[in-house]
Amino acid sequence: MAKHWGRVLLSVGLLATATACGPDPGRPAAAPPSPTEVVVDVGLPEGFEPLSVEFADASHGYALFVRCRALCEARLFHTADSGRTWRPREHPRPEAKNHQLYTGGGQVVVLLAEPHSWYVSRDAGASWQPRPYDGGGATPAEYHSAYGRYYMDCPESGAAGCAIRDWTAGPTWRREVPAGLAAARSLTNGGDGRVWLSGVDGGRIVTAVGAADGGFTRLAIPEQPGRPVWNARVMISGDGRDTWLVADQEPLGGSGGGGRSSARALKGTGLPLLWQLRADSWVPRAVTGIEEKGGWPYSVSPAGGGLLAITGPELTGYLDGGAYSPAPGAPRLDWIGQLPDGTLYGRDSSPGVTYLSSGSGSARSWSTVEVNA
Repeated sequence: MAKHWGRVLLSVGLLATATACGPDPGRPAAAPPSPTEVVVDVGLPEGFEPLSVEFADASHGYALFVRCRALCEARLFHTADSGRTWRPREHPRPEAKNHQLYTGGGQVVVLLAEPHSWYVSRDAGASWQPRPYDGGGATPAEYHSAYGRYYMDCPESGAAGCAIRDWTAGPTWRREVPAGLAAARSLTNGGDGRVWLSGVDGGRIVTAVGAADGGFTRLAIPEQPGRPVWNARVMISGDGRDTWLVADQEPLGGSGGGGRSSARALKGTGLPLLWQLRADSWVPRAVTGIEEKGGWPYSVSPAGGGLLAITGPELTGYLDGGAYSPAPGAPRLDWIGQLPDGTLYGRDSSPGVTYLSSGSGSARSWSTVEVNA
């Protein structure tokens, strides 16, 4: 069994507070504060490197390590305490040409051992079930489970013919996308049971809300200045109170981002255009306070409290009604997203490093989780 050890570093501010105040001998000791940095070495043999670290929520995550020679050998680890300790999980097919790791809803985790098979676990990696792999881009239904019950199933080529599917209902459950919404390529599950569809039709953004097995109502989108858009999606905060429409523009001074976007995590090609839902109507929110840099990616994520978190070249902060303000103490990130429980998570170029943030709005604490072989 691999040896596990962790080094927990608390922020200077937390340490200073504890030293200055000291314990009160007349009261029970308080629980220790959450760590701001955790560095863990899982004790693998030489040659292994972290390929992917994915969290399902603030506490539960998975780390996939590989060592590649003629084939790539994989090792899988699981944490249930926000990355402080990592325990090995059996990998169902450790030798393959290519390995991938994805988290789903609850205890769902999905592995790809290419070109052999997909593997799905619904008990946090304690057991596995194989799923067919065909090389054509099809994924198991559980792959889509992280952000709700329904997902959009579209042809890999980007042609028409998308359908709404329910990952809990089996492969035969299918609802056609209404004809007037054929351009929709993104589906967002709302916390109120409604489903949002969004996409771009001939350069114009399309959004609608309704029931997956019922009718949809289109929402008008007020125009705002900007470059042509190529992708649009609805984003909802973890508490369900804030709903945003985010549209990716063509790169500043360049041509199409194009391509097919990921339903799980999309890196923007420039500052996005934003709308906020108010009384079932979209209200434009022009981004101010940021001088956009061409050729650099920007990404946004709901942060709760009416704010969007934003990352980009040399900035990590919040958008309040579109107005930018920096986030003191936040790490400098290349990308930011939201976990199903509302936790923000981000990445930079460091392998095996994930940044997690709990809280709401700008009242947040950040932690760094680094997992090494």
